[in-house]
Amino acid sequence: MNRHHHNPNEELNLVIVSHGLASRVFLMKWFKWTVEQFEYLNNLGNCEFRVMELGAGGEYSLAVHHTDEEMLEWGMSPEMIADQKWRANANRGTLNDHCPWYLDAFFDHLADSNDEDVKSNNSYLPLA
Repeated sequence: MNRHHHNPNEELNLVIVSHGLASRVFLMKWFKWTVEQFEYLNNLGNCEFRVMELGAGGEYSLAVHHTDEEMLEWGMSPEMIADQKWRANANRGTLNDHCPWYLDAFFDHLADSNDEDVKSNNSYLPLA
């Protein structure tokens, strides 16, 4: 959107007209959904639309305009819907404090441990 030399104080609406698959790919990349989540989503029907709207905290979300029931019909999981609701009300400053649910998919191979386990294995070296 920066290529439009748009004044951020003025409202800007964009309409993307596309095929269902391309729309799903766009949403997947925007919201960082996994391939598995993407595959569960339904393609858009003829003349069907999705509205990404800027939430109160400055994050775009599908939950601002659409209901939970609509998002379930599209194939979104309850976790995806919860993330959309968070985005609808999130503050940009708390984005780093929010640990997205999808990160677990990347780190599920790491064993859970507490500090005592790490110290007892001598793999923990305190910084001086």
